[in-house]
Amino acid sequence: MEDKDNSGDTLDMEVLENIKAFSGDPQEKTTSETMLSQGMTMQKVQTSYTTAVAVQKPRSIARVVHNVLEEAKLAGASFYYRWEVWDSTKGHKVPIQGASIDLAMCVARNYGNCAIDVESEETLTHYMLKGVLIDLETGFTCPRLFRQRKKQKISGKMESERQEDIVFQIGQSKAIRNAIVQAMPSWLFEKAIATAKQAELDEIKSENIHITRSQVIDFFSKHGVNCDRMEAERGRKVDEWTAQDIVDLRGMATALTEGRISPENLFPELKPETEKVEKKEKPKTKTSPEQPKDKSDSSPESGKNPRQDLKERLEIHFTKKDERDKWFFQKTGGKATINDLTDDQVKGVTGLLVGLMGS
Repeated sequence: MEDKDNSGDTLDMEVLENIKAFSGDPQEKTTSETMLSQGMTMQKVQTSYTTAVAVQKPRSIARVVHNVLEEAKLAGASFYYRWEVWDSTKGHKVPIQGASIDLAMCVARNYGNCAIDVESEETLTHYMLKGVLIDLETGFTCPRLFRQRKKQKISGKMESERQEDIVFQIGQSKAIRNAIVQAMPSWLFEKAIATAKQAELDEIKSENIHITRSQVIDFFSKHGVNCDRMEAERGRKVDEWTAQDIVDLRGMATALTEGRISPENLFPELKPETEKVEKKEKPKTKTSPEQPKDKSDSSPESGKNPRQDLKERLEIHFTKKDERDKWFFQKTGGKATINDLTDDQVKGVTGLLVGLMGS
């Protein structure tokens, strides 16, 4: 009888020593399993925009508000944009104001535990951008669409390819900003803007206001805007600009920097001096007995804006600004500019002025 070879059934002593007793847990744990075993909370977020596993950190709204407002005090005008447009239904200018891209990013950063994404498509004329904010703490997702035109003018000194790149970046920033502003509490942005504007006002003192005036003039001059156009928009000379004027102009600078409006729309071009001289010479012919109709006609010329007509008549009759302002102030019951008048008031003041010019 042959002996059987059992050498293949014998376990090596080194192998036996390395065998560990089974504890019920896997020998190798994934990162998430390790964190869970240590008492940490995990949350899996999966949408069409992102798939992520994030550690859940409770958000403190009080801490968010405090941090945002502290940044607003330091950021000032970079946290808001502002300009005014004429509202024909109300008969005066109304402000357009909102949170800047910098403020939106500040709020998102301090809000915490959220993600922002942008999807883009393009046509021959526009970029179609979708900004999306995902709140990893609550699972809330907020998408916002934005259409950016490709031909937006940036600078005449840049080559077209470079301008197109910048336009795309501007559109992307606006898409992100819009998603954040839509998703976050509106009252938080209102508080931040108010705090930023107050910080600007507190910074401007009577002893340094001449410096701040020069700074805003220098900024807009780089965009082709001269002092005359700025004075026309403000309705007063540079030396008369108040701290509030500076705060408003800085908000306009932010709007211009973010590509929200052009310099031409902020500060319209003034008519050439030659046209003003010609219009000043016209009243001389109206004193002739052969033209009584022109003296008494209180309606503006066909196709002319009534407010522009009143402004030109004032400049024609009153060559000195202080006399013109004094007469206007008295006849309008304390109004500062033509834009402060209603349409009916414009007609009434024009009638008074025409009567004065014809007397």
